[in-house]
Amino acid sequence: MSTAKGDLSSAENLHGVHHGEIVVFTRDADGPGASGVIYNTLGLTDDKSHEQFDAEFRALDPEELKKDFGGDVIWMNGPRRALMDRLDAMIFNDSKISMVGPIPMRTVGTMHLPDLEAFLAVEKERPPYTEMTIGRSTNWYFNAGRQVYQLVSPTGSVYIMQSASQHVDPHNTVDRLATLGERLKLPQGWEYRTPTLQEELVVRAEANGAPAHIVFDEYEDNYQRIDNV
Repeated sequence: MSTAKGDLSSAENLHGVHHGEIVVFTRDADGPGASGVIYNTLGLTDDKSHEQFDAEFRALDPEELKKDFGGDVIWMNGPRRALMDRLDAMIFNDSKISMVGPIPMRTVGTMHLPDLEAFLAVEKERPPYTEMTIGRSTNWYFNAGRQVYQLVSPTGSVYIMQSASQHVDPHNTVDRLATLGERLKLPQGWEYRTPTLQEELVVRAEANGAPAHIVFDEYEDNYQRIDNV
């Protein structure tokens, strides 16, 4: 699927909003890698409760989705809770709405994995604390006064949590993130911290320029690297 044409979309009042995404991976013709097209609900509104949305997302069948979308592997990323306050995002494929089971999603970006099987290893969980590159054009806005949740790598790179996952632990709610560091099994040299912003923070990514560099923790919380600190 081509994602060349994009339209700018904006959304507000996102902190704590439920969402989810799937990534449709197609294996490379040569080598162990794979390219993925990302479908996401963020920015689309619904009147569902958290419980209803989570149940619908968990009920999605990756094998059925492979029939609907093609590809070799469907990566289920969610359900999740957004942590930014608002966003601007480029939506691709002419902003087409794709029904993923009963859930409407839009095409928001692409990603490439150098080794698909390694990525899917360990009971098909994402490898935690390993940086990956996502080709999307987004601005995440975090309000002044907002408590945020960050990972700091041994080299000093700072990653801010953009969404909390309910996949591994359904009780990993936003109100428990302040004490998440007590439950993480951080690799040597990594730090989890919870500062309160003194001014608005904008975390940017540009698909054709400076893409998003992300890591996951073992609960599959998603963090994007901040390159302006």
